[in-house]
Amino acid sequence: MDSLTISQSEAGLTLGCALDKLCVEIVPSQADCEGQACASILVDGADWSLRLSGGQHDPAHSPYGLSELSSADAEPSFQLWPTLIRFEGGILAGVETQLRAMYSGGGASSTTLHLIAFLPGQPPFEVLSVPQSANVMIRACFSERDMKHRAQVCHDEYNFDASLDLTEVSAAGMPVLRYRSEATSFPGPVSRFEDSLAGRPLSKSDIVTVTNPLCSYHRLYSFDPEARSYMPDTPPPDCSDYTVP
Repeated sequence: MDSLTISQSEAGLTLGCALDKLCVEIVPSQADCEGQACASILVDGADWSLRLSGGQHDPAHSPYGLSELSSADAEPSFQLWPTLIRFEGGILAGVETQLRAMYSGGGASSTTLHLIAFLPGQPPFEVLSVPQSANVMIRACFSERDMKHRAQVCHDEYNFDASLDLTEVSAAGMPVLRYRSEATSFPGPVSRFEDSLAGRPLSKSDIVTVTNPLCSYHRLYSFDPEARSYMPDTPPPDCSDYTVP
């Protein structure tokens, strides 16, 4: 795994480079834009592509269009994953997509990691999509009575963080990936599917951050040639109350 140095041009284009100058970048799909033309595209909105550049990359690698990663009901937001995975058969590059939502007295954001495979002799394609991070804050007080019931703690908070790294194993010519996550809630084991005011009043001992054991897990992902994607060794749990804004 190579760490990338991320930079951004004045036109807003993002570039990440390894030490040997192999780079991955997010650029408008309109390949001939330059300078102010690119800046104009950023303002007007455009399709984006992920492409390799520099170093000793295979010139046959074509760009990957990012439009399929966009949410239909949200403005697309793309960032480079600051890591590049190189193996004998090709390269895995990552794109992070962000979603945000605003609530009355709260809000939420989430980041999803998409891995794109650049393999010789074929167009690049997505091989993995996993939750990477999320934060949710939900208002829990609407009156003085609510504040007393909640011991002056008037927000429920949910946090989710995950990491992806390599194992020493490969399958179907692709590296096996290790995914780890940690999910926490505050105050105590709150739930987005329950009324936080319906339970007993909170005490000082309840005002703690706790780990959710179901959504704090690890999985091994191996490449399935028939599905053309990475598959977990066991299905991951439903953690949408942490990972969906």
